[in-house]
Amino acid sequence: MIFFRNHNRVIPILFFTLFFLTACSSGKSPAGPKEMPTPDANVTPMPTTGPTVTVEPAIVKSTEYNISDADSSTIEDADDLIVTEPVPDLPAAKVVVLDPGHGGKFTGAIYFGRQEKDMTLQVANYIRDYLTANYEDIEVYLTRETDIALDPDIKIELEQRAVIAKEHNADFFISLHFNASEDHALHGATVYASFRDNVGEASQGIAASILKELVALGLKDNNVKTRMSKDYFAEDGSRLDYYAVIRHAALRDIPGVIVEHCFMDNETDKGFIETSEKLQALAEADAEGIAKYLELKAKE
Repeated sequence: MIFFRNHNRVIPILFFTLFFLTACSSGKSPAGPKEMPTPDANVTPMPTTGPTVTVEPAIVKSTEYNISDADSSTIEDADDLIVTEPVPDLPAAKVVVLDPGHGGKFTGAIYFGRQEKDMTLQVANYIRDYLTANYEDIEVYLTRETDIALDPDIKIELEQRAVIAKEHNADFFISLHFNASEDHALHGATVYASFRDNVGEASQGIAASILKELVALGLKDNNVKTRMSKDYFAEDGSRLDYYAVIRHAALRDIPGVIVEHCFMDNETDKGFIETSEKLQALAEADAEGIAKYLELKAKE
């Protein structure tokens, strides 16, 4: 017999003892809390109702549902699923190599106190600045940044300009010049292009686009022209381009042009080159012709 000092606790203890003995006699353990499976922290249980969304392997998983852990190719009630469209490939930037004609000991034409080599470099810098400031996906390089000749030998020097364009993987080679004539009577803009099959279409196309913008400034349209060499031939016996820089560019599969902006020895054309602002206007015309032909997207 068990004696309790506190008689108030006798009845509850006796009740519990009887309940325990009854459970043991029946062969069962006392009922306790039911053990639940440990949830997977990486998977949110899928609802049983709602629309069905087919999930392709490339879909980006949401923070609410880990697709990589799903057992099925479908997810139910995916209103909260974050789905992103595949990012399209960005267009490759077009590469243009500008060739400021002459340089160093090769001065080019000299009239009215101006040297052609200086003006071509100035225009080249204006074109580069304008294109890179106003258009996307365009890379512009110069064959020379200062008043230098690329080689003492003129034949090597002219070919070196095309070599530089090839080193930059140029899409286009644009040589910048100013014209002059013996009697000083000619005026207007001319652009020379290649006639070779591998580059002729692109060469003549960008030449026409540049010339159109120059003519819009008020310069006389002297057309896009091609010229064959009488001295240089391809391996198959066909004639090559007359002008060295165009010829060397074409041999490297680069469409090349020569832009003769105006006749710097002519009184009529003098007004187009007499100030830096006038040269900048010529450069912007060149740049717009390039941008329109390449269908460049303007920066916002």
